[in-house]
Amino acid sequence: MSGVRKATVDDVNRILKLVNTYADQELMLPKTPFKVYKNLQNYVVAEEEGQIVGCAALVVLWRDLAEICSLAVEKPYTGRGIGKNIVNTCIEKAKGLKVPQLIVLTYQDRFFEKMGFHWVDRDSFPRKLMWECLECPKLEACDEQAYLIDLK
Repeated sequence: MSGVRKATVDDVNRILKLVNTYADQELMLPKTPFKVYKNLQNYVVAEEEGQIVGCAALVVLWRDLAEICSLAVEKPYTGRGIGKNIVNTCIEKAKGLKVPQLIVLTYQDRFFEKMGFHWVDRDSFPRKLMWECLECPKLEACDEQAYLIDLK
C-alpha cells in the first residue's frame, strides 16, 4: 500500500514527469517547473517502495471552493487504490482548511462518482474558469466533466 505525504522540492521532477505524461495524451494540463515549484505547498505525492507513483494538488479557489488538480498515478500502479488515497488526502486537507466544497475537472467520471462526487455544470463555477481554464488550449471546446463533493 502506498503512503501519501506532502511534496518536497526533491519531488518536483517526478511530479512533472507524471503530470506531463498525461498532458502529452491531452488528459490534463501540462505543468512547467515554475508552476510546480510555485504551488509546491499544494501538492501531495504517493510513494510505493520508495518511489513516487502518484500526485495531486489541492488548490483553494475561494472561501467556498477548492479544486483537486493534476491527479496522476503512474500507469503500472493504477487500480491499486493509490488515486483513492491521494483524493482522500486532498479531501481531508480541504476539510482541515474548512473549505465547504471540492471540485474536479476530469475524464475519470466513474472514479470520482465512486469517491462520492456528483456531476455539476462546470459553468456554474466562474472562479474556476477565471483561473487555469483561461490558459487551457481547450477553453472554447472543453470536454472535461466537472464533479463536486460537499464537505460540510
